[in-house]
Amino acid sequence: MTDNTAAALRDDYLARLDEAMRGLPHGVASDIREGIAEELDGLDAAATAERIASLGDPRGIAREAEDEVPSAPPLVHPAPMPAPPAPRTPMTATRGFAIAAALTLSFGGIVVPVIGWFVGAVLVSLSAMWRTWEKAVAILVPLVVTGLSFLVVSTMTGFTTGSASGSSTSGEVPPAANPLLPSFGEWHLLILLGFLLVPASGLWLLWRMRGRGLR
Repeated sequence: MTDNTAAALRDDYLARLDEAMRGLPHGVASDIREGIAEELDGLDAAATAERIASLGDPRGIAREAEDEVPSAPPLVHPAPMPAPPAPRTPMTATRGFAIAAALTLSFGGIVVPVIGWFVGAVLVSLSAMWRTWEKAVAILVPLVVTGLSFLVVSTMTGFTTGSASGSSTSGEVPPAANPLLPSFGEWHLLILLGFLLVPASGLWLLWRMRGRGLR
């Protein structure tokens, strides 16, 4: 056999070895190929054939190398991070709180006179379901109307009592009632109107709240 024959045997064996080790990691396959190539390098045709016979089938070499290659550790996928909890809606921004506030404003004064209404006014002012002007109308209008009614009635009652006492003492005839001023009974109706505005204001707030966000 000639040197050309030795080279052909060597190249054929290395080619078959490359094909058999295709599934091995590149570094492992490269080291094995270089080692076998060095063993076959410089041999004549007879020695090359003998050495190839001793090495055996390239597929056997590839299987042995595959058995010795440590298996890659399984990929560990990190557990997904839990989503941050959604921020809790403040109690004062809930629809239930607003309904309780409006009902307390309307009827709290009936259950606990005066104090119940003030509690309802505070709850309404804390609620986020109404605009500022809506709260102001619901709280101030009944308060102003009722307060002015009491003030006017007290003033008119004192004036009428003083006039009647002065007239009876001096013997003069009491002056006739001014038709332009409301009578005593009409002032009482005005006070009653102020009291009726209290429950009406809470019901008005409930009406204004319709269609707004449900929470």
